[in-house]
Amino acid sequence: MADISIVEAKIQILYLVCEAPGVSYHMLMEHCLNSLYTEFFTFSQAYNELIAGNLMDIKGEKGLESEALGGTEKIYITEGGKAVLNDIKPSLNIPMIKHLESASKELKSEVEEQKRANAIVGLNSSGQYTVTLFYENQGRPFNATITCEDEAQAKRISRIWAISKDAAVNDLLKALGE
Repeated sequence: MADISIVEAKIQILYLVCEAPGVSYHMLMEHCLNSLYTEFFTFSQAYNELIAGNLMDIKGEKGLESEALGGTEKIYITEGGKAVLNDIKPSLNIPMIKHLESASKELKSEVEEQKRANAIVGLNSSGQYTVTLFYENQGRPFNATITCEDEAQAKRISRIWAISKDAAVNDLLKALGE
């Protein structure tokens, strides 16, 4: 399939954000570049125009960064975006709808996984970097905050958490006798 136009990119981005509310910019971008046959500049232009047109909104936590899993800013479709998408949906062809349904299902699963486990890097009031680790498995929540010497160490911990969170939590709980 060839690269898609700005209009097609906007439709696809709106559809994905509607079906996977709370998706991060990085997750949305990766998904669009990998599975929706768009290139970076088309995606960026479509994304920026959707934000500027108040069809999507960004909500985030000030001063926090989550390099490991795609950021703390979350994207949501606005009421205006929903209205536009509802007007457009009937004109979409069946293959496109099936493709968007499949892509949105994958993305929604990723968003749910990110809600289940995340690492957030931030600065505390003393100017030190902290990494807050979140994890929930089968209703068992885990939350830890680690103070780091520098930003590089904090980001390294975030990357490691993204890869080995399941094993790390299980090992810690075993060590604590749970």
